[in-house]
Amino acid sequence: MPFYTSHLLLLGVLGFCTIKNLVNSQNSTLIFAKDNNIRNCSCSTDIRNCDYSLANLMCNCKTVLFHTIDRTVSKLSYSGDLTVWFTDTATLGQLLNFTFVHDLKLSLCGAAPLPTEYLAILGLRHLRVQADAAAHLPEQSLTIYNNSDKKATDTPSFLPREKRSLFYVSYLDTSLFNGLSLLKSYSVENVSSITEHFPNLPYSSIISAANNNSYIVTLIY
Repeated sequence: MPFYTSHLLLLGVLGFCTIKNLVNSQNSTLIFAKDNNIRNCSCSTDIRNCDYSLANLMCNCKTVLFHTIDRTVSKLSYSGDLTVWFTDTATLGQLLNFTFVHDLKLSLCGAAPLPTEYLAILGLRHLRVQADAAAHLPEQSLTIYNNSDKKATDTPSFLPREKRSLFYVSYLDTSLFNGLSLLKSYSVENVSSITEHFPNLPYSSIISAANNNSYIVTLIY
């Protein structure tokens, strides 16, 4: 094989490996509460559930004060993976309510039982749940929708595209962390008003304030 041909082949292989490494090294976000503060971390590798020391060592973390949480952590949009470690539903609600995230992992780092509360998550595609990290319970996963799912990108056929767009809202029942039951979900499509269809769900009036949306509401329990 001529030198220049082998040289080009080598460059091509190195280029492919470099691109592959860049894709594999994309960071994920880890958020947890510790010592009355919030730690917001960017991690290039998976961290063992609830191992705070390892997270501080292996990830690039910054501290966010609790009193600024509404402006800096909650109600954000995450384009990559998001992992949240939590010990109580109040903190989880502060970290997660109304946050837009596609891929989410939740790990309970405290003791059950937890009260029944409903948290609203926007745009959720995939969910992983670790009910009790200390007890080494198996992780459970759930797919709400995929990119290839036509309903995830197209508007309902009977509605003009320019008038309505799909808006995914998931309600997470926090009591699912209390037992060994299987993670389940139930979705209702073509919801024109969450307030009218689900009057007992919290935050429905806030979410329904957005105009020209057709909602797909998923209950996760």
